[in-house]
Amino acid sequence: MKISCIIIDDEPHALSLLEEHILKTPSLHLKGKFFDAMEALEFLKKEHADLIFTDINMPLLTGLELAEVLPGKQKFIFTTAYAEHALTSFSYHVIDYLLKPITFKRFIQAINKAEAMIAPEATVPDGREEHQAIIFVKSGKQVVRIDLNEILFVKGEREYVSLHFKNERVLIYKRMKEMEVILPAHFKRIHTSYIVNINHIYKIELNHVSVGGENLPISDNYRADFLKFLNEKTI
Repeated sequence: MKISCIIIDDEPHALSLLEEHILKTPSLHLKGKFFDAMEALEFLKKEHADLIFTDINMPLLTGLELAEVLPGKQKFIFTTAYAEHALTSFSYHVIDYLLKPITFKRFIQAINKAEAMIAPEATVPDGREEHQAIIFVKSGKQVVRIDLNEILFVKGEREYVSLHFKNERVLIYKRMKEMEVILPAHFKRIHTSYIVNINHIYKIELNHVSVGGENLPISDNYRADFLKFLNEKTI
């Protein structure tokens, strides 16, 4: 699967450099490049882009303002020469934040994150196996390789989440809302504190889901959506 993308940057040199990086990357398909966000906004009214590379400091409409007016699920990689914008940018559905000048190595690191977040959302034709998304996460002082399909369930732990596997648990500095974006479609939220991998559910009984030997609660806020999803899978 190719990830469709556009570039927005009012600096010709920065735009050209990003274009070069994209054209070197087989998983990306460049649909357009724009020198201002208003022009890009008009394009996006008619066309879809999985990913938007946008500078933050631009006239008329900044990259952050563009993120505010586009649908909430739109994915971004912000680019800028000013590191102080990083914290603000992560309030949006941002995959990464690239500081100019952007090296190809750093660019590829961002694309690896994008592939993990965007590729699992694609429709899988004719019942073929869903893409096994591999990501790397920071856990304490370690960087851990994670196969998303091996996660049994995710549990919210205040400022952290714990990823539960058959024989281990990995604690990472993420929020549940961020995990909902990262995880593939076969993960469903059933509670403020729990997201389950449908492929590992053993049984559903009353208000609980049995996963990996644990009984997880289904809350009122998520029950209707969860049951609707299950009805589509039930024979």
